[in-house]
Amino acid sequence: MIIAMCCTRNWYIYLATEIYALFKNNNVKKLYLFIEDDEIPYLKDDRIEFINVNNLPEYILPTSPNYNTKYTKLSYIRCYFTKILSCDRIIYVDADAIVVDNIQELWDMNVDVIAGIKEPGEWDKYLGIENMNDNYINSGVLVMNLKNIKNEHLDDKMIELLNTQKYFFPDQDVINIVCKDRIKYISNIYNSTETTGFRDDAKIVHYIRERKGWKKGSPRSEIWYNYHKEMIGGIKMDNYKVKAIINFDDVQAGVKREAGKSEWKCSKERYLFLKEHNAVELIEIEKVELPKTEELIKVVEIKEPETVKTVKTTSKKKTSKKK
Repeated sequence: MIIAMCCTRNWYIYLATEIYALFKNNNVKKLYLFIEDDEIPYLKDDRIEFINVNNLPEYILPTSPNYNTKYTKLSYIRCYFTKILSCDRIIYVDADAIVVDNIQELWDMNVDVIAGIKEPGEWDKYLGIENMNDNYINSGVLVMNLKNIKNEHLDDKMIELLNTQKYFFPDQDVINIVCKDRIKYISNIYNSTETTGFRDDAKIVHYIRERKGWKKGSPRSEIWYNYHKEMIGGIKMDNYKVKAIINFDDVQAGVKREAGKSEWKCSKERYLFLKEHNAVELIEIEKVELPKTEELIKVVEIKEPETVKTVKTTSKKKTSKKK
């Protein structure tokens, strides 16, 4: 099975969890990881091949109406995988999707050109093309026959459209336009989203728009966090406190801080998260006996790198229910 993913720098810190779940549940021969650097130091695996998009030819020209928009060049790469990769077929998975089950059947599937999950919407009106409403697919998970796409120059047609006409969903729109009537439709268990429909038996959970899996409170975020905690050891975090040095040249839970180091206290969960990204040096771990009464333990966030905050506790009184 050969997988491709694309990821901008601001999502690097979440990528380890997605890759952990993918490798745990599937026999992946190769993962082509398109990023904005030559490598991601804390992601070390022989199956991963990093491809720096900044070293690739510019297929989307500066004169294109889709150039330098909110969509980066990483968004368009799936339209010209054929120009970069030598394999005949690939499964593409968005970096905000997590593969929670075996998807070998996708790899074994007979696909003429492309396969994807139907995305509901008024696409006829939006694209000005008939019979698109029931045939438009979400490009977050795709099975692509790169050999046929290349031989039939469908990649060139996608690039031409991207360079000549403005689209709101650029890569997704041109894939649907160029591959219309050649698309194989597959179950939404392979791309379960708020719009395609969340399913309890989903094999790929896709966190679209702003409600990502790593944002607690997002629909199905517990799935992402379960894999994340499993990846970092599955340790019960509540009865530990950690004294550590944070390297603010690196990343602190997704927020870029000022340069410098500061000693501070944090939960073990936060320490393990930072450890994954080479941003913390451990001083000591202290196990704390859990109180018999209910307590809320709050970790006070550091406002400035040189400030050291301490762990504060507040108590809640138990209330009894009347029978």
